[in-house]
Order: sequence, then C-alpha cells, then structure tokens
Amino acid sequence: MPIKSRAQKSPRRKKKSSTASVPLARGQKQRFQNRLLKWYKEHGRDLPWRKTSDPYRILVSEVMLQQTQVDRVIPKYHEFLERYPSFTELAGAPVAEVKQTWYPLGYNIRPERLHSIACETVARYGGQLPSDAAELLSFKGIGRYTAGAIRSFAFNEDAPILDTNVIRVLHRVFIAEGDPKTQKSALWELSEALIPRGKGYDFNQAIMDFGATVCSARDPYCLLCPMKAFCKTFPFERAR
Repeated sequence: MPIKSRAQKSPRRKKKSSTASVPLARGQKQRFQNRLLKWYKEHGRDLPWRKTSDPYRILVSEVMLQQTQVDRVIPKYHEFLERYPSFTELAGAPVAEVKQTWYPLGYNIRPERLHSIACETVARYGGQLPSDAAELLSFKGIGRYTAGAIRSFAFNEDAPILDTNVIRVLHRVFIAEGDPKTQKSALWELSEALIPRGKGYDFNQAIMDFGATVCSARDPYCLLCPMKAFCKTFPFERAR
C-alpha cells in the first residue's frame, strides 16, 4: 500500500501552466490522472523513503537511486542514514569515509556530491535544505529532476519530475513518435501539466512506479495497462 500524500501540509503552490506543447485529446488528461492514481493506490511500492518528508532523507534516497536498482539501494539507505542521520553529521565526516560507507553502490562521484551538498546546506542554510527551486538548482549535484523530487516529496509541492521511467511513460502514452531524448522540453511541460492540483506527491510517485513495474523498457504489461485505451504506443512492439 503506497504512502498517501501528506494532506496536513499546505502545498506551496506556484502558478503553473495548465497546458503543454503536446496536444491532449479531450478528457485524456483527467483519464490518465484518475487511472494512474487508482493504480498507484492498489499497486504502489512500499519503500522506506515514502515514510518520511525529511528533505535530507529524500535527497539521500534520490542520489542513491541514480543508476541503481531499488533493491540494492534499500539496505544501503538504512545503513547510510544510521551513520549520517542529518546534513550536519554528513558534512562533518571525511569524504573518504563517506565513500567507504557508500560502497558498493558505485558511481563514487555521487557520495562526493552528496557530501558537498551537505557542507553547503550547513554553511548557507544552517543545515536546512531550502524548498525554492532556484536555490536548490544552485547546488552542484542537484539538477532539475532532483530539485523537483525534493520539492514534491519533501515539501509537498506540485513540482514536475522527469526521470527515465517518467520519460518512457509520457512518450509512449502521449507522443509515440521520434526520439524522446530530443523531446525533453515538451516532456517537462507535459509532466507539469498532468499533475492534479495538490496531488504532486502521489502523482509523481505513481508515474515512477508505473514506469518501473508496468510500462517497463523491454517487456511492458500492455494487456494489463489501464492506459491502453488511449495510449499511442499500444500495443507496444519491441524493435528488433
């Protein structure tokens, strides 16, 4: 059972466009939203970072999940947080020690960047990660996706995200033509336009889970897909 959105918090909503450069058929947006959220309520994964709204823990999980499978991340996530429970403890640790604790997740630039973010957070913000998009993007190691994830999952804002799974789902359902790698701008707009107001947390978690478990890269479960009635790629045929 997925963790529900934190309704007791008042989302810091910023005015956003309700349209995207990718045209949507009448009613398609609402159908996609409703079916995705219903699917997530029934099939969303139970993950440890969905049991917290601590920006530090959200950041650690997001950095660990970069290019690493969930089942490998979970035990290291718990170990890392037990050793470094906050930005302050992480910033005070030697980088070499942090990298050793990170092992064997690989991509050792990630713990270095996480340590750098911790040091900057302590020095500039007193150990509290800011929620402002521009301030988050000013950190070396926090890109547009990570900033959106932090704003969405830690601060309950309707912030768009666009990772590999989200790109795949949106491109298959709404575009189907061309190379998604060259359509990032349109996909970012689409990601933002599809978020139901006040439900960014659940929607973003849902679309990532959906891409990871149903609309997968190689063998998507098209016959069981709740989007098949309006998916532009249905039925999916893998290129030979």
